[in-house]
Amino acid sequence: MKTIIIAPMKNILFLFCSLLTTSLFSQRPIYDSGGSLLAEQARMDVHYYDLSLTVDIDKQWIEGSLAVSYTALEDHDKIILDLDTTFDVSQINWFNKDGQETTTLWERQGGELHIYMGENLEKGREVTVKVYYSGHPLAVENPRKYGWADGFFWAETPSGKPWVGNVSVLNGADIWWPCKDHPSDETDSMAMNITVEKGLTVAMNGHLRGISENDDGTNTHHWFISTPVNNYAVTLNIAPYKTVQTTFNSVSGDTFPFVFYTIPEHYEQAKEHLKYFERDLAFLEKLLGPYPFRADKYGVAETFYYGMETQSIIAYGNDFRLNEYGFDFLHFHELAHEWFANMVTCRDWKDWWIHEGFASYTESLYAEDLKGEETYHQYASRYLKGAQNKKPVVLSETGPISAREGYHSDVYGKGAAILHSLRYLLGKEKMYEALRRMAYPDPAMEKVTDGSQCRLSDTDEFQQIAERLHGKSLEWFFHNYLMYKEIPILKSSFDGKALKLSWLIQSNIPFEMPVQVKVGGKLKTVKMKGGNGKIKVKGMDYEIDPRGWILCEKEEN
Repeated sequence: MKTIIIAPMKNILFLFCSLLTTSLFSQRPIYDSGGSLLAEQARMDVHYYDLSLTVDIDKQWIEGSLAVSYTALEDHDKIILDLDTTFDVSQINWFNKDGQETTTLWERQGGELHIYMGENLEKGREVTVKVYYSGHPLAVENPRKYGWADGFFWAETPSGKPWVGNVSVLNGADIWWPCKDHPSDETDSMAMNITVEKGLTVAMNGHLRGISENDDGTNTHHWFISTPVNNYAVTLNIAPYKTVQTTFNSVSGDTFPFVFYTIPEHYEQAKEHLKYFERDLAFLEKLLGPYPFRADKYGVAETFYYGMETQSIIAYGNDFRLNEYGFDFLHFHELAHEWFANMVTCRDWKDWWIHEGFASYTESLYAEDLKGEETYHQYASRYLKGAQNKKPVVLSETGPISAREGYHSDVYGKGAAILHSLRYLLGKEKMYEALRRMAYPDPAMEKVTDGSQCRLSDTDEFQQIAERLHGKSLEWFFHNYLMYKEIPILKSSFDGKALKLSWLIQSNIPFEMPVQVKVGGKLKTVKMKGGNGKIKVKGMDYEIDPRGWILCEKEEN
């Protein structure tokens, strides 16, 4: 434990007493995010971050400050911010009621900064704390094209120019700036002032306020995010970018800038490929409602790494490739996250499938829109076959979940397969309505751009939306599919006259998914009251679930 005392002498005794009540060692892993919320962070409602950094690319070094402004949710004299131990902290200040910047006492415990105010701050008070720090941010070892890992990618363009980007979804944003590293508290807005050598462009979230020229051969790029943003979706991209730009006409009636930051070597390809990006955006607006961040922009930053759903400027590293269905999978998937991850964010990582499962499922709907219903089923079949079943999709029984605990392959494809089976149950029209209402619960919110369209959500909210549209309880569906790693088993037996069907499940809530059976060329639906059903098939050929709607295993006796 390292303690640095830099407080006024009259407060030393008060602060020393506070230190005596502090645990000596932090138990939280540095390279993780979320999980149980510390009491010292639960008392903070963060509403503004102000980040100012100088980036020395040659040294792979950053230096500057982060100011966090928050509302006190209860009386307190101490808070905790998260910051990677790779950084040195030179000073921490806070601003008193008179607006004066005052040095204070702080200590490090692992990846935590324990900050002592020197007086009791009452509930409702607006507080700003500023951390001055510097160091080498976590670097991705041996970065490779199409790679994906948390940390800084210190790479080069084909011509040898700097090409920098970062990812912080699993490790948390504290690998490069001090923050309350938890998905349950999104800042309302954020300023980012990044200084780099002249000739390089900084591409970030939000909108560009301007560029300042400095006397030392550097420029400072001033970015501002005007709407709520989750920490992991804040990004830094640096390269000798060129821009391909257009104005997009939204279904809301608004227009907003659409900017593609591409490295010079790919400028002509980027100009040609932009039409596919615009088509992706038009479809998702039609499906889910208006693009949420029209007040800032929609941006795409070409990156050395594969991709990421960084808000209002997704990371793209797919080399302008279209898949066999006629669209750029990587761009489309990350763009879908602007609705499911950036506008609608899970408040706890146990519900990660709301990000990845929903974004993955929209791909199959896009394939259907481009190529037809048979293509939809072909695309969805990959989800059904790809379920790993190693963990429940929703880890609901273990309390708050960290990013690394909650992240596993089934939040993607299996989550999408569950939505595919839900469409079978609800029908296409109601399924589309469920997705749109999950994005915008109130249609009036589709006109909003002030940030109130952003919210935290969970699986329970989506279940309620689906139940309203279905008109019946769907507890049996969501519980059996999401809360157990095993998927339902459909057992079948034929006694010479009738086909008997039964669902084998892990829970005590009967799984009542109806089953389609093709009998003698005709499609019939077997109701499964209590998880059991039967149909006469004597003398006729039959096929169970011929269209592949249901996520399940099949066992024939």
